[in-house]
Amino acid sequence: MSENVTRAGTALLLLVAAVLLASRGPAAIAQSAAPAQGLPADLKDLRGEWKRAGAGFGCKVVPPRQLSQELLLAVMARACQRLGPLVVGDAASTAAGALGPPHRTLKQPRDQVAWIYFIGQRERYPYFVVTVAADKIVALQVTGEAAAPGYEFSQVALGASKDDLVAVFGQPSHFEPSDLKDVELWTYPPHPFSFELKGGRVISIRVRQP
Repeated sequence: MSENVTRAGTALLLLVAAVLLASRGPAAIAQSAAPAQGLPADLKDLRGEWKRAGAGFGCKVVPPRQLSQELLLAVMARACQRLGPLVVGDAASTAAGALGPPHRTLKQPRDQVAWIYFIGQRERYPYFVVTVAADKIVALQVTGEAAAPGYEFSQVALGASKDDLVAVFGQPSHFEPSDLKDVELWTYPPHPFSFELKGGRVISIRVRQP
């Protein structure tokens, strides 16, 4: 795996985390992630994209300025754990701040709680699930059969075709029937994201804590 950071232009850096995260393993994401309050204001809300890096994936981010390697790792780890307005690893209070009180809550195993937000009409798809444990966001998931603007993940949206998904992420490392009828679960272990497909279309996107 290459250890070189690709640089594009003088004002912006095109950073592919294959050089840093993929070579160190997915645990580097968790170890390097920085909460929003620990980052300068211009770096808090950057959105990254997962890209194929050999047999694994790297995180592609375009920061507004040149960064130290330590800060670079923190920014990449955070940017590629974002789904919708939230980031896995942030305080649970950021969900309430961005989305208000949840429309529903459901207890989950291991002392986790799922906060459910309906993105459009109440009690209808699409909906957004924020899973919380020990006052931290540990997983984010968006579900529905039609696109939910702002909830794309590495340019893959709800409703995307199987071919669209494969074009970005490749074939899954593992797939199996979901708990839902006629739904397939695509996973890419050990990477912390997965997709559910029905009728050849993406109906759910999930990113979790590594």
